Amino acid sequence: MNLSSPRRGYPLERIAGDVGTMSRSVDQVEIVAAHLRTLRGASGRAAALPGRDRAVTAARTDAREILSTIGPHVAVAQRLSAALSRYARAYDEHAHRANDLIEQIESAHGSWLALNAASDEAGRGALAAAEGDDPVVAQAAEELATDLIRDRRRVEEELDDLWTRYEFHFGAWDEAYDTAVRALGESAGVNLSHESRDLLQDLLAADSPQEVLALWLLHPELQEELIDADPAALGALDGLPAAVRVHANQRSAAAWIEEALTEREREPDGSERAAFLAKEIDYLRKVQHGEVQLYLYDRDFSRIVEVVGDLSVAPTHVLTYVPGTFTSLASFYGGDVQQVAGQMVRAVPGTLAFVYKDGEFPGEDSEAGGMNPMRIGEANDHDRAVEAGRQLARFEAGMRADPATGAAEQDALGHSWGLANVTSAEVAGAEFDKVISLSGAGLPPEWSPDPDTVYADLSYRDLLQEGQHMGLVWDGNNPRSHPAFEHGGYYVGPDDAVLDQAEGGSAHPGYGLTPDYFRVLTENHSLIASDDPANWEALQDIRRLVAR
Repeated sequence: MNLSSPRRGYPLERIAGDVGTMSRSVDQVEIVAAHLRTLRGASGRAAALPGRDRAVTAARTDAREILSTIGPHVAVAQRLSAALSRYARAYDEHAHRANDLIEQIESAHGSWLALNAASDEAGRGALAAAEGDDPVVAQAAEELATDLIRDRRRVEEELDDLWTRYEFHFGAWDEAYDTAVRALGESAGVNLSHESRDLLQDLLAADSPQEVLALWLLHPELQEELIDADPAALGALDGLPAAVRVHANQRSAAAWIEEALTEREREPDGSERAAFLAKEIDYLRKVQHGEVQLYLYDRDFSRIVEVVGDLSVAPTHVLTYVPGTFTSLASFYGGDVQQVAGQMVRAVPGTLAFVYKDGEFPGEDSEAGGMNPMRIGEANDHDRAVEAGRQLARFEAGMRADPATGAAEQDALGHSWGLANVTSAEVAGAEFDKVISLSGAGLPPEWSPDPDTVYADLSYRDLLQEGQHMGLVWDGNNPRSHPAFEHGGYYVGPDDAVLDQAEGGSAHPGYGLTPDYFRVLTENHSLIASDDPANWEALQDIRRLVAR
């Protein structure tokens, strides 16, 4: 059965590949890159050997010849590793899902063919029976045709949904494949001067954020040329100052907009994906015009870090704000998750905030930029939080490599699952002066409070708190119940009277827990992370915590 997707024409075929083989290839390339860096270091030391005898002179000559040729190979190995790694992630994320849909589509298509033929035959039978003299037979024939047409429509809808999902995953994989091929074929820096090309190669091959910063600061005269040549690489390079990365990502915005526009043209009008892309394009235009500051952006893997505040002034307070469950790129596009950070930047002089999301969050629907309630259990997943914590700790190390940000007080705010990310980052080695839980979800069992850190929990009576009371969230290891977290009583939400009435209106448990009751609990959970006037008391307490 030769099938193609109806909107994009993608063939219904299994995408070949093996993530294990890809990962091994990435590992091998990284080993080669490491050996090349070691050789470059040894050659550099040999080139600096003192003495004038023939052997030393020959060694220095050979070392300098190696140094003159090895730099590009280090950069190529670095780029090859990055391209293969990126493609392996895309394959794992999308190719598997596309392949898993093939049998479902074939089965649904077969059912549709059978129902289509049966409904056509039943329709002809109904027409023939209507011309006869037996109304009972005519009625039965009409009902059979109606039932079959309804079943065919249902299967059509199921098949259309399967095709939509297949097209998204096949398209994302196909785009990642093309990107990898282009990346592997590119010759980076062909228009750079020799000095700038060497510096770019050194930056990409550096072993730590501190080394990146030191190299960058040594060559101010080459910086703008490098940003012009490769803004995408510099915009994601840990160790570069935040202002540099923001500037580089502003330069990259036009290319990201073009990618989104190209994808938007392939989407049917009115689809959820089309609406998501329209929001992305509007947001990236703000980036392009300097209205939004991006420290990190990777639209394919749902990575984004937005900077709120004045980067031209050395901050006294640096906030890392991590939003919660269901956060998607669209949450940033609409300004939903920047509210508390923006309020603190305005209220506490000298504050700079990083609103952080690195990778897919629990419950996120990355295709449409919304939420997938069926994935809510991911917010309770220990291993997922621990891995996210390691990534957040790496971000902190890169961001703080710059003395301008690293010398400031470092505070972390985690809303809902975001607190599990923050405390997991502490397990991975990150240190904060203050950790503020905004109705935070939980703490990994291996976490212990840092005696030099101030911990506080600020919450309303909300849906998460109810789950915590029942022991359903992080096995009861929650900030509100942990002695390290200082807290007062719950704030009073604007509709808490609904909760009081439902909870106190009957002696029978559960009586009166109407949909309105759960609406208020849900709204209260979002309220703590907003700049809504109804949240003013909590915002004032957050301000006092940050400023003290």
